[in-house]
Amino acid sequence: MPERRATPHLAKYFVVGSGKDPLAGADPRFGVLLRDLDLTTLATLAGGATDRLAVDIESVSGLNADDAGATFVVERLGIGIVITRRPALAALVAEAGGLGLVQVLAFDSTGLGRSLENHVERPGVGTVVSPGPVLSHFTVQEIARLPRPIMADGLIDTPDRARRIFGLADSVVLDLEVARVVAAGLEDWL
Repeated sequence: MPERRATPHLAKYFVVGSGKDPLAGADPRFGVLLRDLDLTTLATLAGGATDRLAVDIESVSGLNADDAGATFVVERLGIGIVITRRPALAALVAEAGGLGLVQVLAFDSTGLGRSLENHVERPGVGTVVSPGPVLSHFTVQEIARLPRPIMADGLIDTPDRARRIFGLADSVVLDLEVARVVAAGLEDWL
């Protein structure tokens, strides 16, 4: 295993991309969350600014969402932020020097409780709350149970929805149009 590197920095804002279309207008200060793409496209994109990239490993066609796949993404492709539904895989990403984010489908507190039963609490492992706007309906105690960092993802398609969750999450995945609004007045959003 190569020398362990520092856990990657999680950008405050991400825009979703598949690599099929350029993210026209995406601010270079934002990260790019890659999902719904194939392994060849992922490998091509990894040749660029990997410090801005995160990948939803279960959505990459041609790549197994297992130990070997995660190790390949982090160590060979250099993408340090990996989203997965499997807590053990997130822990492996952290062990390899990446940031493993466990996706929690949190439609209500019951689903949250079930999702957190096997979540890994250790440095380098955080949480993705999906859909993101649900986070603004959690209690303070529920948010405190989520391993940090917390990323809010899904259905954040208006500036109003984005504003409601900015203070609750460490990172927010934005719809491209909302990302353009945020980028135009970024200092007002910080």
